[in-house]
Amino acid sequence: MPRTSQPVNPADSPWHLLGSTIRHWRENARFSQRDLAAMIHVDHTMISAWERAASRLDTTNVRAIDTALAANGQISELHTLVVEVDRFRVSKVETGTSLCNEDDVERRTLLQLLAMMGAGAGIPASAVGALHAGLWRVTDAADNSVSDWEQIAWDYAQGVWTESPASRIVDLAGDIRSLEQALTRAPTLAEHTTLLRVYAQLAAFMALDLAETSSPRACWRSWRAARSAADASGDRELSVWIRAEEATQSFYMHRPGPAADVLIEEALHLANGHPCLGLAQTLKTRSRILAATGRMAPARKALDDFKGVYERLPSSVTDEPISVWGLPLESAQYAEAFVLSMLGDGKSALPILEQALASCPREKAGGRANIGLIQAWGLIQERDVTEGLDHALNIATSLPTTTARRKIMREVVIALPERARTLPAARELHALTTGTRPS
Repeated sequence: MPRTSQPVNPADSPWHLLGSTIRHWRENARFSQRDLAAMIHVDHTMISAWERAASRLDTTNVRAIDTALAANGQISELHTLVVEVDRFRVSKVETGTSLCNEDDVERRTLLQLLAMMGAGAGIPASAVGALHAGLWRVTDAADNSVSDWEQIAWDYAQGVWTESPASRIVDLAGDIRSLEQALTRAPTLAEHTTLLRVYAQLAAFMALDLAETSSPRACWRSWRAARSAADASGDRELSVWIRAEEATQSFYMHRPGPAADVLIEEALHLANGHPCLGLAQTLKTRSRILAATGRMAPARKALDDFKGVYERLPSSVTDEPISVWGLPLESAQYAEAFVLSMLGDGKSALPILEQALASCPREKAGGRANIGLIQAWGLIQERDVTEGLDHALNIATSLPTTTARRKIMREVVIALPERARTLPAARELHALTTGTRPS
């Protein structure tokens, strides 16, 4: 495969946002930079330069890219907006234009934004925030108060399990950049501490999304930033939760080395037995890792510890059905069934999964799919190979393959009897775990 440029931060400038958008559309279309370059008759180095914002596109090439990627005008409309915003920024720096005389420029920018909305293009919230930056200067007010930032973090938390990761990353990048600036201006220690806590949350949400859309290195770097911010904020429960989630991602993504074990030990030490969401998540992941390595008795002990902590969790956690800060009953049941299946006890897992699926909200399509895949795993363990395999394939082809689903699908394939692994459905399921298609 030809090498491609490293991902850029879309919040660095309007041109970086455009480059990141082109890269997103290209990778969704499964084109390399050379593929796209050949389609629009330019050297492939130009595609790299445009995606990195090292060079700026003209209208002709933008239209060609939009057509080649079947973007239905969205890339072209974003280019128009970027050019206008960039012209606005340059005019402020180079000509010293006053705010009062910038009204016409801002109006034109807003009209372009509205045109994009009318065309059905998705507008990043960070771009809308930048559009209104002049208001905060005129009113001499902060663009977001501490309570605003806490609400922003809560809004993101509501969508972790229900929104597409690719739809959130640009906004997260823009908000993290704005939050960095807010941290430098925080007037009191209390506000600085709260903003650090919000920063840790946004960095963690970014890490969860990067796990599905980017390289593992990008994911781990975001987790490291989340840990650092949480520790600096002094919020011990948040520090525990972040380590638990990073350990879970390490398990799903087969992270080499002892990273997951180290994170789990750190989380257990920080929690010190206090029943909280992070401790429950830590014990859940520990039971999976132990089961995956064949340590059956310690795995069942960790699972029992998880269930014991779950029973002591506050209702604010167990009654929260959608947010990442919740661990409702069906999630606990799914966690138990996952470990039982890893231990080869599909018979015990299946009735638990039926209960979990019955109470899992429809909005959590990904969670319901994961429950269904564990059901397929249990069916195969109970020698109902045809039904289990068909069930797994139907689910796997209905939604994008996430890190969690990829892990479960691999386990389903491994559980198949040797004679069943050559079946077309088995080959297709295996192909979905590797990103290839059967020949």
